[in-house]
Order: sequence, then C-alpha cells, then structure tokens
Amino acid sequence: VAAMSSASEDVGAFIDNMNEKYLNLHKGFEDNFWSTKMANKGASSEELNRTKLEYDAFLRDKNNLAAVRSFLEREEVTEEQRKVLACMEKTFLCYIMESSEAEQLKDSITALETTLEEHRTNMKLGYVDPEGNNFVAGSSVLLRTQMRTNDKEGVRKACWEGLDSIGGYVSEQFVEVVKARNRLAKKLGYIDFYDYKVLQAEGFNKERLFEMLDGLEQDTRQLMHDARAALAAESPLGAAALEPWNMGFSLAGSVDKKQDPYFPFELAPAVWGKSFQKLGINYQASTMQLDLCDREKKYSNGFCHWPIAPYRKSDGSWVPAQTNFTSLATPSALGSGVTALTTLMHEGGHAAHFANIDQGSPFFSQERAPTSVAYAENQSMFLDSLVGDAAWLAKYAVS
Repeated sequence: VAAMSSASEDVGAFIDNMNEKYLNLHKGFEDNFWSTKMANKGASSEELNRTKLEYDAFLRDKNNLAAVRSFLEREEVTEEQRKVLACMEKTFLCYIMESSEAEQLKDSITALETTLEEHRTNMKLGYVDPEGNNFVAGSSVLLRTQMRTNDKEGVRKACWEGLDSIGGYVSEQFVEVVKARNRLAKKLGYIDFYDYKVLQAEGFNKERLFEMLDGLEQDTRQLMHDARAALAAESPLGAAALEPWNMGFSLAGSVDKKQDPYFPFELAPAVWGKSFQKLGINYQASTMQLDLCDREKKYSNGFCHWPIAPYRKSDGSWVPAQTNFTSLATPSALGSGVTALTTLMHEGGHAAHFANIDQGSPFFSQERAPTSVAYAENQSMFLDSLVGDAAWLAKYAVS
C-alpha cells in the first residue's frame, strides 16, 4: 500500500510540474497577446512571436506526450489522475507534428501571422464623409454601427466601402498566410488548413461539417428568399434595402433609435453584473481585466482570453482564473450602449464559463484545441441573447 501511495504521489508531482510549465508558457503568450491587441504602450510584436513559438514548442514536444503516456500505463494511477493525463494526451496530439519540416513551416507561419496582424493594426480605417469629403476615422465596429443606425444612405454606403477596403489592404499578405497554412495541412495529411483545424477542435472533418451546414442552408433557403422579398416590398427603400449598406438599417428600422435611451453606455457594466448575479453566476475569485472603449489601433473585435486558466491543484487548492476581455464601444455613438452590453454579456459569459471549470489541470480550461468552438460559444451566446429577450428588457432596460 505504501509503495502504491508513493507511486501515486510521483504521478501527482508529474501532473503538478506539467501544469506549472504549461501555465507559465500560456500566460507569457497571453500577456503579450493582450498587450499587442490592445495596442498598449510597450507592446512588442517580436515578444508576441517569441512567446507564441515557445508555447507552440511545448505543445509539439513529443517528449511531453511520451511522458504522459508512460504514466497512463501505470496501474497505480488514480481515476482522477488518469482523467487529467488523458486530457494532456489529447491536447498534445492536436499539436505534435511528425516531421521537422512541418514544424519549421509552422514556425514560419507564426511569423507571417504576426506580420499580417501588425499590418492590419496599422491600417487607417474609416470612411469618407460624402458631404464634406473628409476622412472620418473609425473601427470596424463603429462602421458597422453607422451602417445600422445612420439615417443617411450616403454615409452608410461610405462606411460599407470603408469596411470593404480591409480586404484589399490585407489581401496580399493574407493570401501568403493561407497558402502556407494549406501547405502545412497537406504535409500533415489533411485536405487543407480548415480541415485540420475543424478536426482538431470538433473531432470531425471538414466534409462532415459541410454536410451539416449544407443541410441547414437547404432547409432555410426558401425562408431567406421570402424574407428578402418581403423586406424589398415593405421597406421605403424598395429593392435598395437589399444593398449591403442598407440591409441592417432596413431591418432595424427605427427600433435602434427608440431603444437607445434604454441602453446607456455608462450603465452597461452594472446591468451585466446585476443580470449575472441574479442568474447565480459566480466567477470563483477570478480577476478580470476589461478594456471596453474603441480607440485607434486597438484590435477591432471583442474577445475573451485567459492568461491564467483555472484549475485545482493536487493538494486541493484552487487556482482562480485571470481573464482579459474587451469590447469596442464609442460612448457618444448611437447604439453604443447596447453594443457594449451585448459584448459584456457575451465575453463575460465566456469568462464565467471557464472560471467555473473545476478540474485538475489548466489543460481543461484553455480555449484552444481540443476545446470545441461550439462548446465554448454555447454559454456565451445564450447569455448575450438575453439582451433581446422581452422579459429581460422589461426588467433591465431602463432609461
């Protein structure tokens, strides 16, 4: 019995050591990811690239997989330890590559991606005001908000053209990233990079995914055609309502303007907190860093990441989550309050979900493969849907 206990402690020490190694590399990358995406002072693309390469190298290390498997073969491993080791094994299998050529290609792709992201960050995005012919700077979120709420079709079209210009600006570098990714995937035996990523995260291939999506498209195709015809018939804009810069505005009508006073930006964090409290959502002693307002060079999409993925150590002590999440609100803009609140509910939903993953390793509570994207989005999308729920609106949408 004593020998069995000692051997089990050896497994526990291995798991603790692996957890600490993983978390240190994960946090190093995530700290740089946040700093770079938020365009914080001192942010370094070189450091982001370096920490990403170190993180990837750990996940691709065949020695880590071999060590995990050697412990899995031991009879004295407890059921809980076996569960943790199996999660580690599954994670390493998502990243290990059989050839050094593939590993070198993966590292070169990381450098290409970093360069592309830096290029996109430096883009001067906005639109040309059709009345004054002057350039108005704005993020993609602000441009989409203008397309949904601005009364002037000329401004809406200019905002759409501003968004459309992103493609031309990044296309040359983006195409090179796509080519390199597909070369890598084919070397690993996949159809293309998308097939590789879907199988990593969801456990089935691209062909199966498109079977599901094709069925969804076919079953809703007529509904879509009918809805477009009805919008063109009923909108004051007529067939022009179907133009990409008019559709969101036409569907929203005057609703966004009428609702705007009930979603003041300054109350969004309090409404988010109160809603989650009443739902019984507990963040389990997490620390959260929020960056809510839009500004130049800030990454133009909301996201939630975890520099510290929570887990329970083998001694029973709890390591709480450290969460970073962001939105892109422009407080003075029409519709910014509901945009900020929806993002808080969504990203705060992600944070709540992962903060409550109580398992024996951070491998369980990180957002990358083998974590399913559908699984990760399930709770967050349910919670942000409350912002459009009639019962929720009656209680929380207060002017």
